[in-house]
Amino acid sequence: MDTQDKTLNILAFLENAKKLVSEGKYDFVPRRKNMQSLSRYGLTIIDAKNEILGLVIGDYYKGPKQDFDKKKPGEIWEFKKKINGTQFYVKIKIVHQNGEDILKCIGFHEDDFA
Repeated sequence: MDTQDKTLNILAFLENAKKLVSEGKYDFVPRRKNMQSLSRYGLTIIDAKNEILGLVIGDYYKGPKQDFDKKKPGEIWEFKKKINGTQFYVKIKIVHQNGEDILKCIGFHEDDFA
């Protein structure tokens, strides 16, 4: 895949992801690491949602790649974004649940992959 195709793929994914979030089709997975990061930086799940709405192509890190969890098929996309001076790692995917697509935020914490 050439750079232009990859850029278009990222833009299409972000557009779809933001549309789902705007429609309320959003699920934040309250993993311990995610919740600890929110608490440490004084952020809420709503703040995390707003940061996802603000993702841009320059925040792209990796993906799409298949989810390791065979029971939850789908492609994982990874982004890195500075929030209040701290680099955050954001892992999201679109899943099909109950007949509709939902954006699932699986990871939202300090970037420990730097």
